[in-house]
Amino acid sequence: MSYIKAIATKLIDDSSYPEVVLCYFFDFNGKKHEFIEKWPVLSDKKFINQFPTNCVIGCTVIKENTESYIVSTKEPWAIESEEGYYEFEISKSLIINI
Repeated sequence: MSYIKAIATKLIDDSSYPEVVLCYFFDFNGKKHEFIEKWPVLSDKKFINQFPTNCVIGCTVIKENTESYIVSTKEPWAIESEEGYYEFEISKSLIINI
């Protein structure tokens, strides 16, 4: 399974479980992509309301380039950016495989 390293920066909703947070990463060209998602989708750690904190976004690698990957967050959990995107070109250093 592949994941994009991201940073959670803000609690959006804690009125029920699970908590919803704002997170982001920068793509290969330096554009910031933000996501609003439930904490358990982004981390296997217990939620602590301290920011910024590391998290991950599940993805599928579509294509490998010399210095980057083209990835989709549509699979496995249909995680869409705030701008409505699922596909991103990201630096190879942002991918972890578990």
